[in-house]
Amino acid sequence: MDNPAHTYTSGAIRLEERDIFAFARQFDPQPYHLDRAEGDASIFGGLCASGWQVAALANRLVGEALIGAGQSFVDMTAVQDMRWKRPSFADDTVAVRIALGERRDTSPIPDCYTVAARVEVTDSADNVVAEILCELAMEAEHE
Repeated sequence: MDNPAHTYTSGAIRLEERDIFAFARQFDPQPYHLDRAEGDASIFGGLCASGWQVAALANRLVGEALIGAGQSFVDMTAVQDMRWKRPSFADDTVAVRIALGERRDTSPIPDCYTVAARVEVTDSADNVVAEILCELAMEAEHE
């Protein structure tokens, strides 16, 4: 993260086995997301959350961190790039570090401006499990 003055961190969310199963059953029914033994035998080496579940949790954590820091966050409006770097395992946690970048006075959401952001999703050992380059809508009237 380049500019510490514009960097924010979130709290952590624990990846509970039951939540991994529930998300996988509904959205990503791969064996390594649905069964601990299958996860252990997979290329991942353990029951892991769907990358889409991690992305959804990252979106939630971005909002919580920015709003909690008094920023006028409204929504994540675009994702230019998202890469999963390593699996996120059951009983671990995910958190985010957000680095805000360039501001544009336009936004797809009325009365907002856009800020570029780089989001690192981390586990409890501070390993980066995913990276997201995105755009955030920020409410203009709260400046």
